[in-house]
Amino acid sequence: MSALKKWGSAVILLIKIILPICLILAGVAGWSYFKSKELKMKRKPPKRQAIVVDTISVKPGNYLSSVQVMGTVMPDREIILKSKVSGEVISISPKFVRGGVMQKGETLLTLEDSDYRIEVQKAQSALDKAFSYLAIEKGSQMIAKEELKLINEASEGVVKATDLALRKPQLIQAKAEVDRARADLEKAQLNLSRTKVIVPFNALVLEKQVNIGSLVTIQGTLATLVDVDAYRVEAQVPPDRLAALRISEKTGSEAIIHSQYSKQTWQGKVVRITGKMSGKSRMAGVIILVPDPLGLKHKEKIPQLLLDDHVAVKILGKPLENVFSLSRSILRDGNTVWVYNSGVLEIKEVNLAWKEDGQVFVKSGINSGDAVITSDLPAPVKGMALQLSSGERS
Repeated sequence: MSALKKWGSAVILLIKIILPICLILAGVAGWSYFKSKELKMKRKPPKRQAIVVDTISVKPGNYLSSVQVMGTVMPDREIILKSKVSGEVISISPKFVRGGVMQKGETLLTLEDSDYRIEVQKAQSALDKAFSYLAIEKGSQMIAKEELKLINEASEGVVKATDLALRKPQLIQAKAEVDRARADLEKAQLNLSRTKVIVPFNALVLEKQVNIGSLVTIQGTLATLVDVDAYRVEAQVPPDRLAALRISEKTGSEAIIHSQYSKQTWQGKVVRITGKMSGKSRMAGVIILVPDPLGLKHKEKIPQLLLDDHVAVKILGKPLENVFSLSRSILRDGNTVWVYNSGVLEIKEVNLAWKEDGQVFVKSGINSGDAVITSDLPAPVKGMALQLSSGERS
């Protein structure tokens, strides 16, 4: 009985050991079976996506550099015309109005000249009197010489021929009187001529201070005149751009002036620099001379260039040879450009020959025929896949 109980306990212990092992082995076998029957998904590598871009083919060429600046129109020659004599204004030229244009040599106005004519007559009379006195004195000198000769012959002596005895001081005085009277006559005639005020150059009447009936004094202001043969434009140029300009009275750089109020353009040339920097902007001042600003020498009527007008100026600089002209938007950070090269992006660093508004000129770094990308790329990386908008793919 005791042996049977021991055998039963052994069987139970064996079952407790073997049963878990069998369950584990069954589970492993089942997992292996189902794993072998599982559908396997093959993952394909991601397909590279090409970005569509626009390009331009570049070729080198010869260009003329330019500088875009702003300037102010100013008179090249301006005078305040004043009277040299006094008198009442009795006549005025019909062109003598504010904004009127008068030719060199025209009579601006005339002063009442009666007093000056009288002065001329008095001076003429004084000159005639001086001439007669000189003639009398010359005769008196001849008489003095004859008298001295007779005295020496009668007395058989020698009387010294002094200057006083020959009346030489009196003759010098008579000649001096003639010279003084002639000078007085010339002065009177000059004052008479000054009663007619003449325009000294081709002029624009900027200001008019007198009218008919006005009483003018010596040094009284008559008008403000501006020379219309040429105006000047004073422009502010970055100092680093001066080297590209020719500054000369004869062969200065050509400048094209544009006004905001008119589509008309005027031609000028850079003749000199002001010699100083502007206070706040630290720009260098240059003077551009503009001939015939009112178009008086043109047969067809053209708009006038107005004084004090703020104008846009394009100054043509030195020639640029064998360079690439690109829009400024194509130039990327770090002076680089993007080039389409066989379906991938190539980033090239370039050397610039010149920059101006909206345009850059590349000296080196790209080659003729390169397809320069004009489109923007969100995250440009060298070697990224590209596709041309025309349909060519990488």
